[in-house]
Parts: sequence; structure tokens; C-alpha cells
Amino acid sequence: MKFGLHYLLSCAEGQSPAQRYHETLDQATRAESLGFESVWPVEHHFNSAASIMPCPALFLAAVAARTNTIRLGTAIVQLPLAHPMRIAEELATLDVLSGGRVEFGVGRGGNPSHFAGFGVPMSESRERMVEALDYIRHAWTNDRFSFRGRFFQADDLAVAPRPIQQPHPPIRVAANSPETAAWAGREGYPVFFASNVNPLPKLRELVPVYRRARAEAGHEASADDLTLLMPVYVGENRRRVEREVAPSVRQFAETAATVFQGLVAKAPEAERPKLQAIVEQLCGMTYQTVNAVTGIFDTPSACVERLQQIREEFNPGRIICWFNFGDVIPHDLVMRSMELFSARVLPQLGE
Repeated sequence: MKFGLHYLLSCAEGQSPAQRYHETLDQATRAESLGFESVWPVEHHFNSAASIMPCPALFLAAVAARTNTIRLGTAIVQLPLAHPMRIAEELATLDVLSGGRVEFGVGRGGNPSHFAGFGVPMSESRERMVEALDYIRHAWTNDRFSFRGRFFQADDLAVAPRPIQQPHPPIRVAANSPETAAWAGREGYPVFFASNVNPLPKLRELVPVYRRARAEAGHEASADDLTLLMPVYVGENRRRVEREVAPSVRQFAETAATVFQGLVAKAPEAERPKLQAIVEQLCGMTYQTVNAVTGIFDTPSACVERLQQIREEFNPGRIICWFNFGDVIPHDLVMRSMELFSARVLPQLGE
């Protein structure tokens, strides 16, 4: 398996956004020498307690300038919120700046405040994502192209610069529902599954949906078809791990529950049951429940054992480690956990 890093980048009261970015860049830069293969920030808007990462491509450009080999992934760009030509240009530019290291991860997004803030109907999210992805593939694979869709049109346009990777940077889709998993499988797209959204019992339902749809559509199985995003933290003993991680889990649960509770009343009627279920799940989140079915917070040997179980059950080609789930673990402890993972876990499981 390959291993990467994930960043949501919450910024709690009293934290400086500049310092948060500085520390995160230090971690991403150090990750390359520690043997991590990739780094994957997620796009988020309008709430610093949840995240100060509205522009993952800009962050990745800063990582690119400080590194040589680490892959630069978006997990995810929310395609319905932007014009696809702008996304095609930005990611192509990043591919050029980085020497061809971009991994293009996309998704629908699910936060009603994001759609309201950009004036995009949330009811159109799936159709907009599918059409935007088709548009971007046309833009990247043709010297000049025209496009006629429901939401987006192009007349004899060209992306300049073109991406280095041919025919285009690898594309990966976030699949957090059976419908999206089945669609991605039929289309042959590699996918992300996020265990913080769909814990292990739910993944046991979703992963077969994806792989069955992929096989039935005639797409060959691939070692790289599935990437799993998981909260991970490694420490020398379990008592210390819990002491260092539990406050961050509480912070994540409280912040996320507050955000989603505020969204329920504003969401379209069809979206409210799903959002209310998320609120209830978050309210019941504890260190113990997260460690049991969502993440892996453990000693190096136990982490190896549990990741081996994940590999045997789901066979992911890559795991994206969220070392600071909740984002209140101090920077030096995050770095220490990454270094311990590199020294004691990666040699047992990495490529």
C-alpha cells in the first residue's frame, strides 16, 4: 500500500491562520523524506472553525515548491461550485509547476452553506459534477475543444498551459453514497472512501457496490482503484495516545455537530434526513467509537496489525492518513507521530 497525508485544516479560536499553514507546510514537506507518497487537502468554505482551506491547489503549489517527488492530490475539489474551465486551468498549471505530480480528486460536496454561498442549487450537485468532469477531460485531452452541456458551454477554447501528465492527471472521485459508488464504478473512475463519513461497517456495504459496478461495466480490477481516507495516530503506548488524541476528537465532534445542526433547517427538504443523521452520528462520537470503527489510534505494532486487516478486507491501493483529526493536536506531536509511523509502520506495509 501507498500512504499519504490528509488535511482539513480547522483553525480554532486563538490559532493564527498563518501559523496553521506554516505548520502544515512543515508537515507536508517532512512527509516526503519520511516516505509518504502523497498529500491531499480538502476544499472547504466560510467557517474557520471547520477549515481555512478554500483553495487546495494554492496550498499544493506551496508544497510543490518545497518538495521534489511527493504526489499532490486534491481530496477533494468540489466541482459543482466552480466553472470547470477555471479548475482545468488551475490544476494544469499546478501539474506544470510540480513537474507532473498532480492527482485530481473531485466530489459533489454536501454542505448547503457552500452551495448557498456560491449561488449554486444543491439539488443540481450531482449533474453539475458529472458535467464538469466531462468538460475538464475534454479540455485536458484536446488542443482546442468545444462543449455543449446543460450548465457549461465552450466554443473553440484551449487550456494553456496543458498538463504535463498525458492524457491528463489521474482523476479520482469521492464516493460516499451507494449511488455515487455505483456511478464511479460504471464509469471506471478510481474512488476515495472516507471512514470518517462512512465507518468500517458502512464501507463493507459501499466497497462491494463500487467493485461490482466496475466489474459489470467491463473495467479491469486495479490496485489503484480504491483510496481510503482514515484518521490515524501512532504513539508509544495506548494511554499516551488517548491523552493526546481524545481532545481533538471531541473538538471535531463538537465543531462538526454545530455546523451540521445549523444546516439542517436551511437544507432542501430531501437533504434534511441525511444531515440530521450526520448530526446524531457526531453527537455520539467519542474517542473509543472513532478508534473502533473510523480510525486507528494505537501503538506501532497494533497499527501494523490493524492496517493489515484493512488491507485484507478492502485491498486499498492507498491510505490517506489524517494525523490531526480535529486539528488541535500540537504540531510537534503530529510530527512525532508521523516519524514513528515512518520508522515502525511503513516498513511493514508500504510499497
